[in-house]
Amino acid sequence: MIHRKWTKDNLLFGDDTANEGLSINLSESGSEPGRSRATVSLAPIAGTTDLTFRTMCRRFGSDSGCTELVSARGIAFQGSVDGSMRYLRIDPDAEGPCAIQLFGHDATDFSRAIPLILRHPELSGARWIDLNMGCPVPKVVKTGAGAALMKDIPRAADIITASVRAAEPFGVPVSVKFRKGWDDECINAVKFAKMCADSGACAITLHARTREQMYRGKADWSVIAEAAEALRGSGVKVIGNGDVRDGESAERMLRETGADGVAVGRAAMGNPWVFSDIRGYLEGAPSRRSPTPRERADLIFEHLDGLTGLLGEDCAMKEMRSQIAHYLKGRHKAAECRAEAVRARSVHEIRDIIEKWVLAAESDRTDDRDR
Repeated sequence: MIHRKWTKDNLLFGDDTANEGLSINLSESGSEPGRSRATVSLAPIAGTTDLTFRTMCRRFGSDSGCTELVSARGIAFQGSVDGSMRYLRIDPDAEGPCAIQLFGHDATDFSRAIPLILRHPELSGARWIDLNMGCPVPKVVKTGAGAALMKDIPRAADIITASVRAAEPFGVPVSVKFRKGWDDECINAVKFAKMCADSGACAITLHARTREQMYRGKADWSVIAEAAEALRGSGVKVIGNGDVRDGESAERMLRETGADGVAVGRAAMGNPWVFSDIRGYLEGAPSRRSPTPRERADLIFEHLDGLTGLLGEDCAMKEMRSQIAHYLKGRHKAAECRAEAVRARSVHEIRDIIEKWVLAAESDRTDDRDR
């Protein structure tokens, strides 16, 4: 086993009084000094967890975030992060503690990519490196990366060990995100969790579905409880993921599994308010009212403007078309608005479409109150 020791200056997954990132000190928010609270973090989601979105989630209560997955091989092959900067950009001052997530299937790629990342002046503020060993998407899995590594534990161990060694000179720890298993015939999350600890990982995030399930069906929280029990006393933090949609489900996962925190993924898409809802529930605060159409629109505009600044107008428009669908999901006349947004040719057009939706939605709310 590789034993990791971190000082308070670079501690990420440590004790109750110096935590930040995957666990933080409640005394910062006026609670009883010396008590830790459960982490509520934003799980990485391809096509969603860009810098702007992570920053918004932080404002609403996310303790930490993670970049979209980035290819370790792409960086290693190019010998530079330049081709991946669109996905790597971080801003710790705005978004708080953030990890950079890598995927791949060759330990050598990680050994080469991680120093290139952590030496870069715009990326040196990354608080930890997260290794994606749970992505179920076919184009990732067919390369032997993502969830495919759950079928090749020795290779996964080599990647983690190599990553820990590559990050160690920079004082940066390594975490691993993985799944319950490959399918119902290969449920090996507990074995995989122990391997992660033995290979030097400081934390794991466990999505309680198999790769075969993708995002269908119910997440099996019992496997998170088993992993948390198996790693108890190891110093490795266990973060639960899967079917955390609100404060009640977050509290129930923490209570039923003994996990150190929860990671919120799909429930945050178009809904960064979910973090204030969860944090409020866990801390006994009154329930937050549902955002008004105006508040939804303002957040869409903030996201759109942020993406435009990061990616340029054309790319921002393409990215926001799917994002708008999430922001308006279940809202009145959302389908019409989404259809118009797909046909929009400029950011200005998108703003006009959203403003038109706000007027219609608020008019309907007024009519409902007058009945």
